[in-house]
Amino acid sequence: MILLRNEFNGCLAWVLLFGLFQPNSGGGEPRCLVDGCKLELVAEEPAIVTPIGVTFDNQGRLLVVESHTHQRGDNYEGPEGDRLRRLSDTDGDGRFDHWQTFAEGFRHAMNVAVRDDDAVYLVTRNDVLLLRDTDGDGKSDKNERVAKIETDIDYPHNGLSGIFIHGDILYLGVGENFGGDYEIVGSDGRRIKNSGGVGTIYRCKLDGSELTRWADGFWNPFSLCMAAGELFCVDNDPDASPPCRLINVLPSGDYGHRFEYGRAGVHPLQAWNGELPGTLPMVCGTGEAPTAILYHRGYLWVTSWGDHRIERYQLTPQKDGTYAAQLTVVVQGDADFRPTGMAVAPDGSIYFADWVDRSYPVHGKGRLWRLELPPEMQTTLAPLNERPEPVPPKLVSLHSKRWNGSILKDELPGILRDALVSSDPEIRLFAVRWIAEERLTELLPDLERLLDEPPPSERYYLAILGAIDWLSREPKQRQQGIADELLVQELENPKRSAETRALALSLSSPDYQHLTPSKLREFLNSDSNELRLAAVRSLADRSTPDRLPVLEEIVNDPEQTLDIRIEALNGLAAEFDEHRNLFEALSTSKNTTLRKEAERILRLRGLGSVFPEEQPSAGDLQAWFDLLAEPGDADSGRRLFFSPVGPQCSVCHRFEGRGGNIGPDLSQVGKQMSRERVITSILDPSREIAPQYQPWILVTDEGQTFVGLRLPKAGDDGLEPYSDTGGKTFVLPSELIAHREPASTSIMPDGLTENLSIQDLRDLVTFLVSEAEAGK
Repeated sequence: MILLRNEFNGCLAWVLLFGLFQPNSGGGEPRCLVDGCKLELVAEEPAIVTPIGVTFDNQGRLLVVESHTHQRGDNYEGPEGDRLRRLSDTDGDGRFDHWQTFAEGFRHAMNVAVRDDDAVYLVTRNDVLLLRDTDGDGKSDKNERVAKIETDIDYPHNGLSGIFIHGDILYLGVGENFGGDYEIVGSDGRRIKNSGGVGTIYRCKLDGSELTRWADGFWNPFSLCMAAGELFCVDNDPDASPPCRLINVLPSGDYGHRFEYGRAGVHPLQAWNGELPGTLPMVCGTGEAPTAILYHRGYLWVTSWGDHRIERYQLTPQKDGTYAAQLTVVVQGDADFRPTGMAVAPDGSIYFADWVDRSYPVHGKGRLWRLELPPEMQTTLAPLNERPEPVPPKLVSLHSKRWNGSILKDELPGILRDALVSSDPEIRLFAVRWIAEERLTELLPDLERLLDEPPPSERYYLAILGAIDWLSREPKQRQQGIADELLVQELENPKRSAETRALALSLSSPDYQHLTPSKLREFLNSDSNELRLAAVRSLADRSTPDRLPVLEEIVNDPEQTLDIRIEALNGLAAEFDEHRNLFEALSTSKNTTLRKEAERILRLRGLGSVFPEEQPSAGDLQAWFDLLAEPGDADSGRRLFFSPVGPQCSVCHRFEGRGGNIGPDLSQVGKQMSRERVITSILDPSREIAPQYQPWILVTDEGQTFVGLRLPKAGDDGLEPYSDTGGKTFVLPSELIAHREPASTSIMPDGLTENLSIQDLRDLVTFLVSEAEAGK
């Protein structure tokens, strides 16, 4: 897990590391990164083009979905419909040598699965078809529709897609369908309606009967598998809310996403990792655009179309009933490696399809690969002995009623009104989500009354604002979640408490056009210290130079409280050279707090005295635990966290709505991690790196080497954004990256203790732990 970022980025260490990597001379061919693995090209165009789903039948023949209709261009010269191709070994020498078209003429075919009797399920965007070869000529001659969706939406790959057979049960995945209404229909005529753009997993009998909804809240559960008795899927991510997800799918599980609130995924009524009551978290993040998942040799294997790689996940059951995951990148390619479907061969090797080109429209390119694994690559996935921690019975009851639809329409408003006055904010927030989903506008006054009391959390507050906004207008996606205009309206609302107005200000963009320095200066006259603090912090976070005279005025104003002046002083540190004389003057101030803050800023700029204390080595964790066991000053730690000099934690991390989005949000780190684990993450940031925060070493075809963390971006236009070790963004064209390798070191370099005093670290750790524990 990335915890903090060091301003001093260890350039020499990276230069030495970069010297080990040279541009790839293999023309972008994918490479095995794990000893003992062997990669072999099995087939390529024109024998196979634009392949998607793959599977083996019970005779060891490989079935491949070959797309010819996915965003087909006017000048495309391939077959009119998609084909299901079959590759066989006709002479028994252990190598495939014969292609045959098993079935053809489909539109927007996605995936394939085979039953024990060799009947073949083909999944298209709108249908699940059962294909049979009844006369033994190698071609399907009997087609039966098992399930279908009825909708006006016609995009190729956000309808039906995922499929998995488990005993006599068929699991089916349906994507967000661009938020359009649809009905999924089973073979027995049973219909289930869906709306709001909620990706959903259904299950039914093998013949398509007894269709039921199994779990929802996905973007697009494109691939499914079973492991250790648990259902797993890979789920694509919204435009601005990465990562894509590896999910342990529980029955009636709600995984938080609704497309109708916005495809960016940042709306407060959307959850991506169990942030809202009633929603469940992911196991971990995956590479961009995962298109297949399978279970083999005790591991989960995932193809990442967008990050050009084959990933392996080792899962470990945790005491709280969840899994922890360790990622290993087994195969890494470059811009022309786009793995899609994946299947295990009878000999234990893994075959996977390769779309080759980043172009969504079919293009006539394609490859098939075989990955041979060493015999020792084997582990065991233990089943979960526990389930996630229990939730309040009232929340369980509400979730059950919502999931089963067991409440009459005219009874629902009364039930939700009761929930809105619960003493438990989790119950209230669950009701807020439900009201918004059902668009119960008659409950709008009840929602507005929730704002009469100080909100218990940032998330709670934003969700209420989001629901009020959603119910107060015609349904329309807000691509950036709650607009600043709504927060500023709340800020100016005299009915709101000063605490609530301070929260609105702290969540507003500092550079929002109506939050001018003069406007923020007005809030400094408030009787509320919380509102004054929010105002000066917003001033400090602004990027425009007109903030600087106001900040300097505040620092020099003895009428202002000390905490306000110190926050302003930290804001001026962003333009240190321009205000150096002020820092030097305050470093001799009679006011102890002002003097210490000025001295620290000078020291972190390299102008202070050498530390008189000796520090243990970073590897001597017990010594550090003992040193930092003594509580520090949480307020001082907060200022250090957000300071523009020193570790600059807030460049990458958020805390209570303030800071960057590159690394994980640390608002609740004190509840998620022990004090010792927080200290370990600071001292040894590479010890525990979550898969979604995996840095990459990138070598261009001209020999330039970069290291960075991949940043979210909608679509694939051939440009890849990254954040470097300094929190700055750089962009590389995919076609110029000759070699990419997962870095073994965190994006946050080691050596933070070299630039901070022991007291600095005490303060920082105390802030991270005590603030979260206090629920601030």
